[in-house]
Amino acid sequence: MNYNYSVIVPFRDRYELLLKAIESIPDRVDIQIIIVDNAPQPLPESQIPVKESATVLFTTSSPTKGAGHARNVGLTLAKGLYLVFLDSDDYFTPNAFESFDKYLDRGYDIVYFDASSIKLSDNSISKRHNTIHSRITDYIATGNEDPLRYDFVNPYCKMVRSSLVLENGIQFGETRVANDSLFSVRIGHNAKTITASSEVVYVITEGGIGTSLTKTKSAENEFIRFSVIISRYKFLKAIGKQQQCPRIYTRVGRAFLNYGIKESFRWLKYAHKQGVRLLVVY
Repeated sequence: MNYNYSVIVPFRDRYELLLKAIESIPDRVDIQIIIVDNAPQPLPESQIPVKESATVLFTTSSPTKGAGHARNVGLTLAKGLYLVFLDSDDYFTPNAFESFDKYLDRGYDIVYFDASSIKLSDNSISKRHNTIHSRITDYIATGNEDPLRYDFVNPYCKMVRSSLVLENGIQFGETRVANDSLFSVRIGHNAKTITASSEVVYVITEGGIGTSLTKTKSAENEFIRFSVIISRYKFLKAIGKQQQCPRIYTRVGRAFLNYGIKESFRWLKYAHKQGVRLLVVY
């Protein structure tokens, strides 16, 4: 079966939100939906969402390796011309795939789209989409591709040509947090042609059931994020795009304020070991 889209959905412990996420995907024969459950106790077969026309594949991944590993498992099963990523606590807008369809035959490696966001507690507007919105509007206004290619680090709000990922051997990181950053930077760098649309295709939610690792603040999680930023900086420096990396020394300053001198020294020591001299980075 040839599919236009493979929608990869990492899932863990948020069943009601998963149902809403899958419901937001049109029931079309050209869509392959891949749900990768990385919970310690996967969904029983009776609870796996189904569609009449779209193909739904359900599989599992290691519960200790996070969403990045789950997405990598999904990549091995994807058969679509384009990859689309959906977090299981988010959902697509009603016209999302109509927006995607406009670009199917136009040859782009990546098409970036706009998003909105809401608080699940009261459906009020959240600010979680603001960075994505600014990237899209800036590109449309200036035509500058670099912020899209190198600083649009979410996997969602994109349709990504599958061959771009396969031919360049690009995978997600398998850290507990920040596992999508380098994937996004690498596909952006390797894409021959990109564009962006102001159409809103995706709704990011805030305040779901439990606490998402993406939003969890702890010394260890923040250190992992810092280590990923160091890797991102080194990659960007190697291709002459280091100005697109977040400022590293401000992260060390926040570590000092939030976790104390011992933890911030750990960060400085790690950066030095990785060959990043913070006094000369910027």
